Amino acid sequence: MNDSPYRPNVNRRVANKKRSNGAQNRDRWILSYADFITLMFAFFVALYSLSAQTPGDEQRLKETLDGVFEAVQKSIKPINIGEPVVGEPKDVEVIEAKPIPTAPPSIEEETSSAIYALLSQAVENQFSGLHKTGQVAISESAHWVSLELKSGLLFDPGEYDLRNEAVALLILIGNILKAYPSVILVEGNTDDLPVNSNSLISNWHLSSLRSSSVVEELIYRGVNSKMIAPVGFSSEHPKVRNTNAYARQQNRRVILRISKREADNVHDYLFN
Repeated sequence: MNDSPYRPNVNRRVANKKRSNGAQNRDRWILSYADFITLMFAFFVALYSLSAQTPGDEQRLKETLDGVFEAVQKSIKPINIGEPVVGEPKDVEVIEAKPIPTAPPSIEEETSSAIYALLSQAVENQFSGLHKTGQVAISESAHWVSLELKSGLLFDPGEYDLRNEAVALLILIGNILKAYPSVILVEGNTDDLPVNSNSLISNWHLSSLRSSSVVEELIYRGVNSKMIAPVGFSSEHPKVRNTNAYARQQNRRVILRISKREADNVHDYLFN
């Protein structure tokens, strides 16, 4: 036991400390009030200046207001008085997001886009009737620009020699393709009916000869022979099921697939 004649009042000291901290926290509103008064002062100064303008007042007014608002901005950051309040938001550094630069289109993309645009324009302007009837169609995927020609437009039934109308069409197509050299695969497709000819063995034979006829004509019109090749698929790659005469007509077609990937020749494109 402590026999000292003086015993401090511990409870009173703790109470005074709590009261002091509470008073300090309650005084935080003074900062916001001071900012508000500053803004009101700037507002009335602006009104007074507008009512009594003389030459040169606009520049001085601008400089005065800039100084006032800059001082207000600097006072936005809170100043802690006493111990910080639990849960008070902390300052967060804002980093301005920079736009991600986009890479310019490659030569391959520009070439493929030009071919697609020119072929589409040719189909729409010079062969609009064929396009509307579905005999000519153009499409684009991630790796290919595809020009589909119905076999009835190019060949007589069961034949592989090009019709005169087909030659006129291929002259136009060849002029576009030779200006933008790309790998071209010419696919021949037939329906599932057996061939009825003494000179043909099967649909494999017919589809291969038809695609070869198109390739030979395009090469004759100036397309690089190293960049083009014929492919025969017989009836193994139908567009729709061979259930009736109309469906079989849709499956008899030749497709020019123009690659978007750059290559020096068709052999390296396919096998390297």
